[in-house]
This record gives sequence, C-alpha cells and structure tokens, in this order.
Amino acid sequence: MATVKVTDLAHQDAQKMLSIINNQMPQLINQLNSTGQQMSDPNNWDGPLAQKFRGEVWPQAKADLEKMKNSLAQLQQSVQKILTNISHAGGA
Repeated sequence: MATVKVTDLAHQDAQKMLSIINNQMPQLINQLNSTGQQMSDPNNWDGPLAQKFRGEVWPQAKADLEKMKNSLAQLQQSVQKILTNISHAGGA
C-alpha cells in the first residue's frame, strides 16, 4: 500500500497553478495574439523586416501560441485531478 502525503502547501500550490492557468495565461496569450496580428498589418508596419515577421516569424509564433493553449488545457485537467485527489486524501 502506497503512502499518501499531502501538505497544505501542496494544496495551495495546486490551487495557485490552476488559477494562473485559468485566469492569467489565457489573457496573456490573447494579448500576444492581438499584438502579433496588429504587427502583421502592413498598414501598421511595413518594410523588409515587417515582411519577414509577417511571412515567417508571426505564423510560427501564432502556431506555437495555439500549441501552448492546448498544452495549458491538458495541464488544467491534470491539476484539477490533483486537487480532487488531494481533497479525497484529506489535504483540504
């Protein structure tokens, strides 16, 4: 039989992580997307570097941000499961 140890700190940290995932990260990702879209508009920024940003840098960054959103959704599920397990173990 495995020993289960759950401290108040573990519970607090899991709640903090979930709060960051749910509240802060989506807002930051949305801000990055919005800013990247604005920078991609040739009416706002144009020239050789702007064209490189629009054609190479931003499409990759945008794809990476989408992957991050998917990874955060998976992490959210894992942390929620951890919180549930902590509560069942008597940690909160």
